[in-house]
Amino acid sequence: MKVLVAEDEPLFRKLLTELLSPEFELTVVEDGTSALLHLRQQSGPVMAILDWVMPGIAGPDLCRELRSDPQTAGTYLILLTVRNSAADIIVGLRAGADDYVTKPVMGDELRARVRLGCRILRMQESMDNQSAALDAALARERSLEQNLRSLESRLAQVEPQLHPLIAAGVSSRR
Repeated sequence: MKVLVAEDEPLFRKLLTELLSPEFELTVVEDGTSALLHLRQQSGPVMAILDWVMPGIAGPDLCRELRSDPQTAGTYLILLTVRNSAADIIVGLRAGADDYVTKPVMGDELRARVRLGCRILRMQESMDNQSAALDAALARERSLEQNLRSLESRLAQVEPQLHPLIAAGVSSRR
């Protein structure tokens, strides 16, 4: 799965890269503006780990921006920050983050949270596919119902003309 890491600290970028590759296909950037550009690409990452404080666009602002754009609204967003107060967590989640991880982060915890995000994204994709299949089935059903109504209407127009023919056919057999 494609994961973007936006972290301005070189040491932390290196640590995150070592923790997450090769299991995940990483794109690593140093600022929020670059993160936004990569996430808006047609085949861009579907998950992002965003530092709270970084040049360009800060993590919470980036979350809000991504959520407001239909093209990126479904991106799974993890805020990664030293801010660990309940108030900060609430601000991050209200900004649109799906998860919130505090630094220093344990490698196993981060990988587990990224895997959780992958499961959620796969479930969302499955639901979207099922919804599309259901929509297609409903469209076929509506089409069949329209065809049936059309046939019934044509039959109603022809039926009065058939009664004398049927009666004549029955009497000629006698």
